[in-house]
Amino acid sequence: MRPRSSSPGGSLESPALLLRSGIGGPAVGDYLRLHPVCALTGVYADDQQAWWGPPHSGAVDEFVNLGDGYGFLLETAQYTTGAGAAFVPFTTGAEHKESLSRFANGATSIALVRDHGHGRVTIDDDGEAVPTYAVTDDVDLANLRRGIAELARGHEAAGAVQISAFAEGAPKWNWGEDLDAFIARLQAIPFAAGGHRMFSAHQMGSCRMGADPQTSVANPFGELHDTPGVWIGDGSAFPTPSGVNPMISIMALARRTAEAIAAAAGTPAADLAAQA
Repeated sequence: MRPRSSSPGGSLESPALLLRSGIGGPAVGDYLRLHPVCALTGVYADDQQAWWGPPHSGAVDEFVNLGDGYGFLLETAQYTTGAGAAFVPFTTGAEHKESLSRFANGATSIALVRDHGHGRVTIDDDGEAVPTYAVTDDVDLANLRRGIAELARGHEAAGAVQISAFAEGAPKWNWGEDLDAFIARLQAIPFAAGGHRMFSAHQMGSCRMGADPQTSVANPFGELHDTPGVWIGDGSAFPTPSGVNPMISIMALARRTAEAIAAAAGTPAADLAAQA
């Protein structure tokens, strides 16, 4: 059968398209993974120039597998002054101004968690995508607590004179204070609204591939179980979260799916690429 369509909508819009179309089966929109991220900023004696250079110039993979393949990466993060001003929590305007006065000496690092739990994408009355995701999984919460602790230890070891959390009340540690007590305070703050500010840039899995039509949307090559000729070739097809930046994996998956479409159509993959 000649393929009829493919979906490049990503993990938020691809499930919305299928839900509006009434195809894909019961798993459409489920198993949304986001790589939840927590962050800490260290303030140093020297200018860190954090807004220059590659976005992820350093990574630590020591904690990527804390059990059954789930854990977290420690990474550096690039950001602009505008984004930093928006992210920095504060209790008064004067405190916010004081924090930004030391912005050049700050360096932010993140703990990127390979999520064990998941969220879901539904659609509203207008057919627009509505993603929902809450960090409630015990494995994910344990990894976030461990991640925030390792971030604090890393900044202290690197010589930070102050460590600030992206959390309500803007908790801070200053050089010479009890680091373990500060870590315990950070770990007691909820990873939810009103607690640590969470970040995400990687959406995956909401139209995932698999063998079971009850728990997956497409077969292992990306073709919908219930609608032959419709294919998924973006990040929504991931059967599980990657645990790392998924950009290269998404490109590889798109190529693999294109080759499967070409084979189903009887068209060489090179010719299909030339037609695109």
